[in-house]
Amino acid sequence: MSSASLKLIKDLDDFKFIYYWACPHSGQVSPNLPTLLHASEWLAEYQAKKYQNTERRKSTTDRRRRAYKSSSPSMELIYSRRINPEGRRVTDKLPTVDLDMTPDKCREARDQFIN
Repeated sequence: MSSASLKLIKDLDDFKFIYYWACPHSGQVSPNLPTLLHASEWLAEYQAKKYQNTERRKSTTDRRRRAYKSSSPSMELIYSRRINPEGRRVTDKLPTVDLDMTPDKCREARDQFIN
């Protein structure tokens, strides 16, 4: 299953926005992720694990990112490969939401509170 077959879904769970990757054939592939940045990081790690050939890159982070050098491990996710999405790979670019299920669920929640 390639990243082209994966679709990014935005959903509402317990009044929190979540993101997850899903495949039309096997359903939800990733765990529930709290942000779009986490979803993109998960996709990069997933693609790196599934790649069977010899990897030419030494690192999974985009080498074009030179402006931000994080010294704190907690900040590494924030200043990851997404600061300047200039890479050519799918995992070098910030993904877009393919299916947003939140408007309908927000409407349903609003109607429950009003009635």
